[in-house]
Amino acid sequence: MKVEQKLESLMQYRSELREDDRKVLDRLMSFARDRVRACAKADNLSVLESMLLAMVIEQQKIIEEIQVQTA
Repeated sequence: MKVEQKLESLMQYRSELREDDRKVLDRLMSFARDRVRACAKADNLSVLESMLLAMVIEQQKIIEEIQVQTA
C-alpha cells in the first residue's frame, strides 16, 4: 500500500532523530496508518499530503478534547 511504502521511506529519517522526537514521529505515523482507507481514497492528493491531513485531523481531535477537559 502506498501509505506503508511512504512510511517505510521515512525510516532512515526516523533513525537520525533523537529518541523523544522518534516517539513523536511514531505517534504521527500511527495516525496515518489508522486512516489508510481515507488516504487511499484521496486520489487528488499525494500520499504525503493525505498522510499529513490524517495527522492534522488526529491532532485537532486531541486539541479539542483538551479544550473540553479544561473548560
